[in-house]
Amino acid sequence: MVPLAVGWILTLSFSLQAQQAPRELVTQGLKVVAPAEPAPALAALPTPAPAWPSDPAGALPAWPPDSGGQLGWFREDRSKPLTPSNKFTRAMKLTILPGVVATAGAAGLGMAKDTRLDRDYGMGAEGFAQRWGSAFGQNAVGLFMGDFALASAFHQDPRYHPDQKKAFGHRLGHALAALVVTRSDSGQIEFNSSHLIGIAAGAGVATAWHHQSDRAGRFFAERFGYDLAGSAIYRVIYEFLVYKDEPRK
Repeated sequence: MVPLAVGWILTLSFSLQAQQAPRELVTQGLKVVAPAEPAPALAALPTPAPAWPSDPAGALPAWPPDSGGQLGWFREDRSKPLTPSNKFTRAMKLTILPGVVATAGAAGLGMAKDTRLDRDYGMGAEGFAQRWGSAFGQNAVGLFMGDFALASAFHQDPRYHPDQKKAFGHRLGHALAALVVTRSDSGQIEFNSSHLIGIAAGAGVATAWHHQSDRAGRFFAERFGYDLAGSAIYRVIYEFLVYKDEPRK
């Protein structure tokens, strides 16, 4: 760095001296003194635009997020339909984030309330780990079955599409209705069968791997209900936080 800085200083000093001193030109034996011309100004180099990562498949949210604050990362590109490969990538992403955090919270809440659901796991660190594993597995099965496998088979769009109205009540109703109403890959409004069957599949598998004392039908119904409530909260968060800056009329 020091030799480079010295070189720049010497170059600038030489340029200044060349501009101040007259330049002698000899033409056909005659001595002509011409005024020194100022050195041309260096053109400013254009600053290259940052190369943001892109997602040609369209399954991951756009980067960099232009709105939504820190939650803007969860915004999804809704400009084109998802292929089965896109739906698989999306389900895997949601299983990790926010899936890991959400299921850990659910496991902790279950222990704090000491509900009869998952009581066969006991308490303490081991009980929390088993509850977390069970909740994570249930969520993963529901996502891959509903948002990938069945959404691909039924040609349904698993993404959340925000409301275009500004009214709070209308937006809340839209978010809750998205539990049972979705769009097809071609944009048609349809019954959200893939998502609901996926939730039921996750609850059924989670009930099957519990102890015999925790496999009754009422436990399946509770797991289905908790997962449905979690899906509703997910949609409300997307409507009012992730897509809070969405253009609306």
